[in-house]
Amino acid sequence: MKNITKDKKTILESVTKMVADKNAVRLFLKGKSSIETLKEKGITLAKPL
Repeated sequence: MKNITKDKKTILESVTKMVADKNAVRLFLKGKSSIETLKEKGITLAKPL
């Protein structure tokens, strides 16, 4: 039972981080934040082909 509660906790933490990262990338794409703010959070954008 403890393992299930740990898994739920880690899943919730990762989902909240993904939502925050998604919002940060949206702000960058809209031009409201800089690339440095994304780099500070550890987000790297893929290089185009």
